[in-house]
Amino acid sequence: MAALIDERGPMFKVVLLGEAGVGKTSLFYRIKENTFISNGRNTIGVDSCSKFLKVNDKQVTLSVWDTAGVERFRTVTKNYYRGAHACILMFGIDEPGSLQYLTHWTRDANEFCPDAFKFVVANKIDLDCRVSLESMQMFSDSHNCSNVFQISAKTGEGIDGLLDSMAKELLNENKETRLEKEKDLSSSGNISVGETPDPTVRQWKSGCCKSM
Repeated sequence: MAALIDERGPMFKVVLLGEAGVGKTSLFYRIKENTFISNGRNTIGVDSCSKFLKVNDKQVTLSVWDTAGVERFRTVTKNYYRGAHACILMFGIDEPGSLQYLTHWTRDANEFCPDAFKFVVANKIDLDCRVSLESMQMFSDSHNCSNVFQISAKTGEGIDGLLDSMAKELLNENKETRLEKEKDLSSSGNISVGETPDPTVRQWKSGCCKSM
């Protein structure tokens, strides 16, 4: 899936998935405001923020989306996933069951955004670990996830590395997709080699991710 392109470079939609209590909203506010919110916010409803990153001197925007508590009521709909380029599958290393429950979220991601990258994220590394690295890696491999990251939304440890790795992988994939499209257009005679295709080919439709 191609990224939205604007004057700030490509934008990629990233959705946070996982059981209630694993720290998704804490990660969201660490990304959004660089603050730690221990119990999240009281408001219920989907929330989003933008994170600007530099990858090889190119600006990349990650549009990060949080369920903001609606997962407790099993009301996360396919609209939440629509247009997603990547999924953060989060669990808490202090709760082994939260890794097992990620199977449910992986199944939804495969159904509603099958082309999105999946990243397994182990949160709460500031606490005692009750999940082995082997178990994390086995889950990642069995569900075709890109990588396993260990972070702490409380201290901020590991989050910059997670975001940088996601941005690089998404940017590389977007570049390869764009080159493939240009190659296909060139071979069909619709575009000259080296010519920039119509940017609307690579854009989301306006407002496609605003209706939740």
